[in-house]
Amino acid sequence: MLTVGHLARLFGVTSKTLRYYDSIGLFMPSRIGETNHYRLYATDQLPELRRIVFLRSMGLGIEALLALKRDGTLDDDGKIKRLLEKRANDLQEEIAARRQQVDAIQRMVEYMRFTGGIPMEAKIVELEAFTVVGMTWNSKTDEGDVPALWGRFIPREREIDGKSQPSVSYGICVPGDNEEEFTYVAGYETDGETIPQGMERIVVPAQRYAVFTHAGSVDRLSETYELIYGKWLQQQGLQLAKGIDYERYDERFRGPHDDRSEVDIYIPIV
Repeated sequence: MLTVGHLARLFGVTSKTLRYYDSIGLFMPSRIGETNHYRLYATDQLPELRRIVFLRSMGLGIEALLALKRDGTLDDDGKIKRLLEKRANDLQEEIAARRQQVDAIQRMVEYMRFTGGIPMEAKIVELEAFTVVGMTWNSKTDEGDVPALWGRFIPREREIDGKSQPSVSYGICVPGDNEEEFTYVAGYETDGETIPQGMERIVVPAQRYAVFTHAGSVDRLSETYELIYGKWLQQQGLQLAKGIDYERYDERFRGPHDDRSEVDIYIPIV
């Protein structure tokens, strides 16, 4: 017969763990010593304990093991296989979630390094009104998002006639009637005389702007906007005006995920 000490050494578990397994009915001794009351285990119990130890090391919970014990299926290879496959799937999901957390942490570190406490100096410009023709997306009534709008627009951009600057496109943000709603327009500056089917014309009024330059992937464009509204305008004594803001994409824009890309952001100011 084997004692608790023997099993602890054989399987790398503590005596306390084995006593706990006994107390909950998961793995009980074959008999108790009559005089010393030692827990004594038979050698034919070793495969069962080995399986329990392995399943615990794979992250299976005590309740799941107790259920197998009650059902008499601790030695059921088919059931164990299904449990392990489910555990593997759970681990894959956990790994994916952890990777997302790591990516989020790295983005925040980069964001903190990017801000550096140093404001980007705005260029102040006064612009006349101009007309943009393109496709629109409304935050309240339309499905999808702004990147999806660009995905629909780019294959059709050649349909727009009379582009003032064929190498320059615009992302126009038109505020709605309430603070939560806005309409985004992906388009080109034109005379507005011809409007392709499924597109709209928007007139951007004459306005005074603070111009900032976003460098890098558009995935981080929101971070630049946050810095503009939350820090840079105030640091430079500029007051935000209610009106249309927009992004201007010219030859410096190398692609949405290219870290070498540059996009100018026009913010209306008083």
